[in-house]
Amino acid sequence: MNPDIAAARASLDREGYAIIEGALSPEETREVRARLWAAMATSAADGVPLRGYAFDTDAHNLRVFHLFNLDPVFVDLIQRPPALTMVGSLLGEDYLISNFSANVTTPGSGRMQIHADQGYVPPPWPAEPLACNVAWLLDDFTEENGGTRYVPRSHLKGTNPTAADEAATVPIVAPAGSMLVMDGRLWHQTGANRSKDDQRAALFGYYVKRWLRPQINWTAALWPETVATLSTAFLDLLGYYSGNVETQVPNGKRARIPMPEGLGAARRLQFALGHER
Repeated sequence: MNPDIAAARASLDREGYAIIEGALSPEETREVRARLWAAMATSAADGVPLRGYAFDTDAHNLRVFHLFNLDPVFVDLIQRPPALTMVGSLLGEDYLISNFSANVTTPGSGRMQIHADQGYVPPPWPAEPLACNVAWLLDDFTEENGGTRYVPRSHLKGTNPTAADEAATVPIVAPAGSMLVMDGRLWHQTGANRSKDDQRAALFGYYVKRWLRPQINWTAALWPETVATLSTAFLDLLGYYSGNVETQVPNGKRARIPMPEGLGAARRLQFALGHER
């Protein structure tokens, strides 16, 4: 295992998060950031708002969803080997891409509610995570510009935080171009941007155990022209062809989305109820 990946994996176990610096070169970081800003305009024109979401405390924060429709660079990033290596080490080999979105703090934006990314799962949680987040930092993360805040080792608590736990958060500080990986049980939040004129952009790839319903219904959200450019393997990683029982129940001949021949042969052998026979 790459030494950086090995150290990051140890940090995940110990702290609930890990930073891999230099995951993107300075040139790549600038290019992806520029493409994100172009994607914002495309998204807004498509009727997907950039501001005003219920999980933000105000209308200052910028969010960009459905990134795969907006630029192929995002399809590339979500599949980068270091990211998938970290995801596989946490979740095992059967996982889905649940979401990929951008979060841009702007001056005056407040803190997000403290939460864990698998907070929709009733506690007590199992001893291993059911989800993880891989963020690509397109700007430096600082305490002043709204870098992610977290409660140290809270991934070991086994339950959701309360509002009072926000007082225990500390900032994650890391340079642009880093990859931030967070255990789905970690208590964290977007920090407040108290800077005068500093925006803080990051892309957040959210992965879950394969039996969990993704945040985004990809079969509904992806444009037909986007789907035409994506590989069968990538669409399978989105759960595009199958449901909770996977390929054990095939789509019929008249289904709008046929299941490709031979897809998921290994999963077809697994017991559909989720435990060993």
